[in-house]
Amino acid sequence: MTRQPVRPAEISDLIAWAARLSRTRPGNASPTETAAYLAAKADMLDRIAAERAGGGQSSRAITAARETAAAARAAADTAARAAGITTLEDQS
Repeated sequence: MTRQPVRPAEISDLIAWAARLSRTRPGNASPTETAAYLAAKADMLDRIAAERAGGGQSSRAITAARETAAAARAAADTAARAAGITTLEDQS
C-alpha cells in the first residue's frame, strides 16, 4: 500500500493540536490524547521520510527524516504504554 503524501492542511492540523495540548497545564492533557497526538506526529514524519526517499532527496535529508520519525514513534509508544494502551490502534 502506498502511503498518501503529507498535505499542508495536515501539518497545520497537527500544529494546532500541539498548540492546544501545550495550552493545558502540565499534567492536565489526557495520556490517551497525548499518545494519539504523538502517534499522528510519528505517522506524519514517517510519510515525510518516505516522500523524501521517493523524491530523490539527499541521503542526509532522508536519514534525518527517518531518525526524527523513529524518535517520534518511540515517544508515541512510551506515551501509549503510560496511558495503558497496548497498541496504537487501541486509541481509536
